Amino acid sequence: MRGPEAVDPARLADALATMTSRADGTAYLSDRPARDLRELAAHLGLRGLGGLRKAELVERIVDATIGYRLDSTALRRR
Repeated sequence: MRGPEAVDPARLADALATMTSRADGTAYLSDRPARDLRELAAHLGLRGLGGLRKAELVERIVDATIGYRLDSTALRRR
């Protein structure tokens, strides 16, 4: 069984933008190949992630996208 086909990082970023929980983002990215995750990280402007394991890379991407948005929303509600 082959893994998912390579996807344009902009499409991955767009999909993450529609998600409302870190768990959804983690589940969505966990099946992606590390190559796609690194391309997505570069697309998002994330740096210094070269030595991370795949799970750590997923966590950083989710924190920088969904997590950032959720944190910003929570702060605005205060």
